[in-house]
Amino acid sequence: MKYLIKSAVVAAVFSFSAQATETIDLDIVNKIRDEGFKRSEVMSTLRHLTDNIGPRLTGTPAMTLANNWTKDRLTEWGLKNARLEGFEFGYGWTAENIEVYLTGPRRTQLTAAPIAWYPGTNGVLEGEAIHAVIKSEEDFEEYAGKLKGKIVFVDDIPKQKEPSNKVFSRHDEDSLQKSKHFHISTGDPHEDFDWWVEFKAFGIKLEQYLAKEGALAVVHRASRKGMLMEATAYGHEAQYTPQIPGVELAYEHYVRAVRLMDDDEPVKLSMKTDVTFYKDDTQSYSTLADIPGKGRKPGVVMAGAHLDSWHGADGAVDNGAGVAVVMEAVRILKAIGVEPKRTIRVGLWGGEEQGYFGSHKYVENHLATRPESEEGDLKFVEPYAKQYNQFPLSLKPEHERFSAYFNLDNGSGKIRGVYTEGNVAIAPIFREWLKPFNDLDAKTVTLNTTGGTDHEPFDEVGLPAFQFIQDPLDYGSRLHHTQIDTYGNAYAKDLMQASVVMASFLYNAAMRDERLPRKPLPTKVEE
Repeated sequence: MKYLIKSAVVAAVFSFSAQATETIDLDIVNKIRDEGFKRSEVMSTLRHLTDNIGPRLTGTPAMTLANNWTKDRLTEWGLKNARLEGFEFGYGWTAENIEVYLTGPRRTQLTAAPIAWYPGTNGVLEGEAIHAVIKSEEDFEEYAGKLKGKIVFVDDIPKQKEPSNKVFSRHDEDSLQKSKHFHISTGDPHEDFDWWVEFKAFGIKLEQYLAKEGALAVVHRASRKGMLMEATAYGHEAQYTPQIPGVELAYEHYVRAVRLMDDDEPVKLSMKTDVTFYKDDTQSYSTLADIPGKGRKPGVVMAGAHLDSWHGADGAVDNGAGVAVVMEAVRILKAIGVEPKRTIRVGLWGGEEQGYFGSHKYVENHLATRPESEEGDLKFVEPYAKQYNQFPLSLKPEHERFSAYFNLDNGSGKIRGVYTEGNVAIAPIFREWLKPFNDLDAKTVTLNTTGGTDHEPFDEVGLPAFQFIQDPLDYGSRLHHTQIDTYGNAYAKDLMQASVVMASFLYNAAMRDERLPRKPLPTKVEE
């Protein structure tokens, strides 16, 4: 997902001193760096996921192929009990072909993408376009009876503004020193959540409304310029699957069509989209594997990243990069012969892009449960809605033995530090863990929170769970969810650096005498 950011601040650096009690095994650090820099396999892992397997939309044959390939690869490296853990998801969907033409007032091909989980056109669909800006349910009444037999352009046209030429960036000292802007969480369950409920619920209601009104198809505008497109949607569950075709047009082509309509020119379109639904198995899967710890019931340390991607490209930086780093980190630890006290577990999640389905199911199966939500539109955002002030929180025995979860999911930029999610007690520990990597520019520890990644389901049940601070590169500006998210936009040196930092964090957490300190368990907020 990556767009549910709880704080706009990138980092806040601690200026106070803390008594360091951590013992860092620098001999192991030397071995990790040697293996990770001189014999890295991180790029070959990423290349297979992207060039060979390609887009990994949850529920598709390609995602199943990725599940099985990662399971087999982790087994080859010596991890134990490599397995797939299922969760209920809904339909898989792939797009095979799209052709969209403006046929009136002149004929020209348009740059377009099929929107996820929308049906195909079953041949060529032709019709007249109408621009009906529908932003909320309040707009439904205005267009009632006006959309039958129309191809409906539903998005508005933003005011023109000068573009920024800054596409690619790395953090500098200023961007890593913003401690004065620390985000203070009020504990309000609506904070940073209501917009996601509204966004996802309204998308489903809009499609249902258009189908009821008899619209031929829906057309959305790409949010970015420069012919970049996402075409994301969330109708994978049977009860929410769209009934009419839908495409996303490139920003420039959408705006041109609307200008013509504004000039009272009849705008006509021809559309042909071919898609396939996979309905036989509505279960999808995450990949898990272990480096076993010592004893009969050892504690657990986890590293994770989401294996699924959107359909427009190969999911290289979102999030093949994170998967490759997590896999490389455990490959390094196995290669140097680590025998951890705690089990080191890999979680490569499915369904992250639609709301953390895989990681939520893992937490529910092994660590803690929350009740389903029946409150209003929350039904549209399950299982994510379980984080929305849902109580009681019922802990499972493994919750006590769980030490930490580390996530990587903000592109292919190198690690610059770590968000502590407000865990003050863990901050001095992480500062010590980062010291052997200060020369690699990994040195920032912040109390700030960040959202939009699979650490959240763990954090929301009171467990230490963290996302690393990464250099942004061009992740947000042009790669995130777009059709150019391919292998050639990932950076080897950054991913090698991230792999050795991740391996060291896993080792330190697994070998520590005590589990990592926790924040207080979450409690229900009375609204």
